[in-house]
Amino acid sequence: MKQVTMVTGNIGKWQVASEIFKKYNVELLHEKMDTFEIQSHEVEEVSKYSALYAAEKLGRPVIKSDVGYFIEALNGFPGPFLRYINDYLTSEEILKLMEDKENRTILLKECLTFATPNGECIQFVSIEKASISKISMGSGTTFDRIVIFDGYDKPKSMNSEEDNIKHFEKQLDIYDKMAKYLESRE
Repeated sequence: MKQVTMVTGNIGKWQVASEIFKKYNVELLHEKMDTFEIQSHEVEEVSKYSALYAAEKLGRPVIKSDVGYFIEALNGFPGPFLRYINDYLTSEEILKLMEDKENRTILLKECLTFATPNGECIQFVSIEKASISKISMGSGTTFDRIVIFDGYDKPKSMNSEEDNIKHFEKQLDIYDKMAKYLESRE
C-alpha cells in the first residue's frame, strides 16, 4: 500500500480523507505542523507553497489543503485570508459589512496539493457555492456561524457534526481525484 502524509490540524478532515484514500490503496498518514502561508490572493499559490514547505521539512511526500472564502458582494473578501479573518473579525463584524448587500453568495474554494521534497507538485481544486446568513448563530469560527451550505437553512455551526461530515464527504471529489492520481503514480 502506498503512503502519503496529510498535513492538517483538522483531525475530522483527515479521518474522512483517510477513508477515501483507502479505497485507492493509499494509506493517509497524519502530521500536524505549522506551515508558512504566503500572502497571495490565489488559494492555489498558498497551498502550493505550504505543501512544498511541508514536504521539504518532513522529507517525504505530503498533501495539504487550503481554503478560501470569496464573498461576491465584498469583491471576493476575505479570499485565502480566511485564517486571519477568523482571528481578527467576529461574525457580527462580517455581517455589518454585508448589511446593505442583497447578494449573499459566498464561494468556498478548496485546493488540495500533493508535493514531494524534490519539488513535484499537483493540485486539484473544488468550488462550492454557499450563502451568508442574516444573523450569527451557534459557536465556532467566524464563518462557521454565518455560512449556510446550499441545501441547508442554517449556518454550519448549527448543523450536527454528522451532517457536516456528510456534507464534506459529498464535496470531496478532489480527494477522490487525488487518491486516484496517487494510486496510479509509479
